[in-house]
Amino acid sequence: MDIDRRAFIGGATLSASFLAACQKSTNAPENAPPSNTPLVPDDQVTGPLRDYIEQHRTAWGLPGMTVALVTRDGYEAVITSGFADIEQNIPVGREHLFQVGSISKMFTALAAWSLIDEGRLSPDVKVLDALNGLKIRDGEDIHLRHLLDHTSGLPGDSALFPEDGLWTGFKPGSDWSYSNCGYRLAGKIIAHADGRLFPDVVKARVLDKIGMVESVAAMHVADRPRYAQGYEPALTDRLNPIPVRMTPAPWVDSDSAAGNIASTPDDMIKFLRFMIHVADGKGGGVFSDEAAKRFLADPVQGWGPGSQYGNGVARVEIDGREYLHHTGGMISFSSSLDIDPEAGVAAFASTNVHYSLNYRPKDVTVHACELMRAMQEGAAAPAPKPPREPLDTPEQYAGRFIAKDGDQFDVVVSGGDVRLRKNGRDSALYCATDRLFATDDPDHAITGIVIESVDGKAERAWCGDVEYLIDPSTGYKPPPPESLSVLAGRYDNDDRWAGPIYVHVRDGKVLLGNIVELFPGDGGIWRTADASSPEQIRFDGVINGVPQRMLFSGIPYIRRFS
Repeated sequence: MDIDRRAFIGGATLSASFLAACQKSTNAPENAPPSNTPLVPDDQVTGPLRDYIEQHRTAWGLPGMTVALVTRDGYEAVITSGFADIEQNIPVGREHLFQVGSISKMFTALAAWSLIDEGRLSPDVKVLDALNGLKIRDGEDIHLRHLLDHTSGLPGDSALFPEDGLWTGFKPGSDWSYSNCGYRLAGKIIAHADGRLFPDVVKARVLDKIGMVESVAAMHVADRPRYAQGYEPALTDRLNPIPVRMTPAPWVDSDSAAGNIASTPDDMIKFLRFMIHVADGKGGGVFSDEAAKRFLADPVQGWGPGSQYGNGVARVEIDGREYLHHTGGMISFSSSLDIDPEAGVAAFASTNVHYSLNYRPKDVTVHACELMRAMQEGAAAPAPKPPREPLDTPEQYAGRFIAKDGDQFDVVVSGGDVRLRKNGRDSALYCATDRLFATDDPDHAITGIVIESVDGKAERAWCGDVEYLIDPSTGYKPPPPESLSVLAGRYDNDDRWAGPIYVHVRDGKVLLGNIVELFPGDGGIWRTADASSPEQIRFDGVINGVPQRMLFSGIPYIRRFS
């Protein structure tokens, strides 16, 4: 199991008022339709897909979306929906840049293989040989291919120069763990081999060769007017239920090889078509046909159960079809890409919302591929998945929960929704992940509520470290020892990629974000149950017995409000 510090930063969704703004008219001049009005009539692909996109925008409160569609035999289309800027009433247009996030890893790997094809770089170059001065404990055998395949054992989002240097969680090549840190190092190896700055390498070797003339290989504030405005939760100190109020996200410059590409839908059509050709063993202008075959030849087990990963490309099976796949999450954008090589169809979609919404438009890109296959086959397309999966057996969470001090609340099922009722207040409960619910009830908005069920019936709820029971006569858990309770609290990092992380201590357990249990290891390091996970948590800066700092894989978080 991999843990990612982003998973513990307050998730967010959009408010009803924000959604209403997304759906308002554009006040465009007469005879000048909004730029997301189709220039040609919708066809059997774009019509149903546009409807499906609107369902997603309604269900998730998405401000806007841009979509690129392509087939091997020449079909291509663009769909734009919603708003690039709510405040200025600007609809999403074909000209707007959207950041593709971690889909950029495909571009990074392509740049590497362009150099490999020329003999200027080897996938077997050792990282410590290529990057003189870098320190990685037990990292002597990490090669470039391990970075590109996420098999290096490096942590996910660590700084490149944490105290005492980087480390590995497993022997390189023996396991899989997603690592943005590893891709950042790959970018530095690529730049050194080429002799140019990394964004310049990607532009010259990949973007220009494919003809992606409107795309950029780094996020510069000077280009900000070309982008759709991104949005983030107004309250970043909590996991928010759907809907919640949003606010424009700030700009952040970046040239990270883990996520550096921003593009238009027309340029992404060119990229999708290029990747279909790569799947056919054709290198186009980026590298030779032989290199194209090697690029997709040897994926490793990774990304998820039954999936594979190699050179920035995940291989996943969905409804019996094999896809080349990736998603991306940025401070202002969330994206998805899917390619069905056998059918020769591909789709890209991106929406201008913060990654913590925990939304990626992958159902949109998969359904787009389904619609294009149906068009090719002259068949009916399967029904798409609902934009949001309904909660399975919601009755298992219902009941009256009572704390030791007498505080209580009711969880009820109403019309298939789960709601919290307390002191005359009625609030929605949104299931963020297994057993963890977000709520806007003022007593529990910060902590959320974890509901434990046994044999399909609710038994216990936790609000932070406060226990609530359906049947108090069964007895409450004893308080944790002070050696553990001093770890509990809110730890903050004001980097825009970070945010607050909450540590809860209950029932003798230390948990990150209410969901992931930590276990003590050697040298004061805490880890998850998965011993192979590279992530390490350490508490230090102790004052009067209470740690004031938490290091999440080398990233400092300072105790605040606790």
